[in-house]
Amino acid sequence: MRYTVHWTAPSGPSSEPHTLGLRAAERAMTFASMGAAGVYVETPDGQVFQAPAQMAALVEYAQSADART
Repeated sequence: MRYTVHWTAPSGPSSEPHTLGLRAAERAMTFASMGAAGVYVETPDGQVFQAPAQMAALVEYAQSADART
């Protein structure tokens, strides 16, 4: 399963892939705490989790989704 963290920095929009949802949540929180705008994680099935508000939901989703892979 692959998660993609998206964010917008002063230099423009960026993204990075992660295999584990927990790691993606950690990175999203890092970018959000550094002041990046529009931080979210997209799951392989197209669900979107906004940082920081929905990171707990992402971790919960990832626990079961990652266990299946």
